[in-house]
Amino acid sequence: MKSLLLTLLFILGSTALYADNGRVVHLAWTENNDGSIQNADNPEHGLYFLEQRNQFLNYKDPNNPFFKIRFSWLGIDWTIVHFIALLLTIIIQILTFKRINARMAESRFFKRWSYRFLKLFLWGAVIAGNAVAIWAIDFYNTEIHFRFHQLTDFKNATVARLDKGRNDRTYFLPKESTRIRFQLYRKNDNKWHTQRALAVLYFEQDEAGALHYKHDKRSYKVHPDSLRNKAKEQLIVIRQNRPNRPDTTLLFQVQNRQIVPYQHKKDRAQRILLFVNGYRPVSAEQDPEKALQAINSKGLERPRSKNLIYSSDIFGYWPQEKFIAGVQARFTPTRTLFADGHHSVSTSNHGSLLKFVSSAALYPQPCAGEHHCSTTQIAKQQEVRTYSLLATAPNYNGFRKRYDAGKQAGRNLLQELAKNGNDPKNDTLYTVSHSMGHAYFLGMASVLKGRIQFGSYYAFSPENPKGKTIKTSNWTTVFQYGTKLYGTQRHAPCQQDGVAPQWRMSGLAPAGHIGFPKALKARLGYFSSHFVGYYTWVFDIPKGKPGYLGLD
Repeated sequence: MKSLLLTLLFILGSTALYADNGRVVHLAWTENNDGSIQNADNPEHGLYFLEQRNQFLNYKDPNNPFFKIRFSWLGIDWTIVHFIALLLTIIIQILTFKRINARMAESRFFKRWSYRFLKLFLWGAVIAGNAVAIWAIDFYNTEIHFRFHQLTDFKNATVARLDKGRNDRTYFLPKESTRIRFQLYRKNDNKWHTQRALAVLYFEQDEAGALHYKHDKRSYKVHPDSLRNKAKEQLIVIRQNRPNRPDTTLLFQVQNRQIVPYQHKKDRAQRILLFVNGYRPVSAEQDPEKALQAINSKGLERPRSKNLIYSSDIFGYWPQEKFIAGVQARFTPTRTLFADGHHSVSTSNHGSLLKFVSSAALYPQPCAGEHHCSTTQIAKQQEVRTYSLLATAPNYNGFRKRYDAGKQAGRNLLQELAKNGNDPKNDTLYTVSHSMGHAYFLGMASVLKGRIQFGSYYAFSPENPKGKTIKTSNWTTVFQYGTKLYGTQRHAPCQQDGVAPQWRMSGLAPAGHIGFPKALKARLGYFSSHFVGYYTWVFDIPKGKPGYLGLD
């Protein structure tokens, strides 16, 4: 059991989770009585960057009985106001149908049937009316009531206390956003207010240095005489009003939780190399006792991906010298970026962490000599076909969850690449995915298609390769690397990838599935066949041969 636990935990995670992309920047400041921003003379102009993520944080207003969010269902944050609106529409419906039923009872045959058709029509109108009522209340809550709202539970709070409280589900509820926005936290007279804002914030600074927030817009100008551009990232504009000198406009962007001058660079074609990782266990401790302590403190699984794009392998997922460096040498990219495809084991073909561990415990170790692994003894000495222990039934719902999450990461990749005036349409993307990263990248690709040029795609041990058909025509080259479950070149049962059994990806030609060399016996097995660090053999495939990893 100890060896099984250690094998499960061979990929190390990290807690550094910041990236310079995300649909919503959370920004705070404190105002003086005249509305000017305190500490505006510091390098950050008195602005505190709390976080960049893909969600707004809706204040649940726990002390307001009418607008307190009770629960979320069907994408709606339900409050008492929703139920009051629903109750009023139901009362109107009951009174209307009661009147129609009374007339039906007094009517003759043909008129009675006319009323029945009228009732049928009204039922449709009733359902539509209820939906409209709920939508209208939800729209009011999110776009009006909560657009600029006092945080009553944070009166007199410091920025640090507010920042800590934002992660408390008692007060705030995350709401996904696909649009580039700001969420502002403004303190005045010891009261905090939260506000949703568009992608460009405009401030004015007078000759004395006092800084005031003015408004938000979707667009900006690089120079006063240039045309307006729609913002593809969060920007800050400071207009300096100086009576005896020409006014100046300063344009800033967000970088490393700071504002830095925006530099509009001449667009040039870039070669982008993207790594998309898979599942990340909670620990990589070699000591079983320490590994169990990590599980006790962090839980069985890490939270799912935040769908951000990183400029380094902050999770320590990919072997740097033996893998990343080798891929980079083949492509010499302009930029190397990383996406996190990590999701719960419940989204895999295993269905749950318990089933995965149980299957791994039963599965035979690689045969030392001739193969005798076609059958395996399980409970009560019952013999079963070893292949039947592999999780080969596709979990389409789990695949879809990762696919949909990847769409948000695709938007963030475009946001990252569009900084400083760059046009991603001129860039070419080369992608390496592993395990759960396959489904995640296909979701990214659905957003990226037509907005960036696709180069090559290399899928290492894709989890649930039959989850969705891949359109190989979108890329110049597509290869899948891993063991083989069927065919004349299939691997023995004891050599199979048990973490992610390797059927050929749907839509991929047989020549595109490159089998793990059987000569590398020490690297084959339930876990070993899946470990990306054992795939250095791909660098031995010569140029011009199927499976070559690199530029043509």
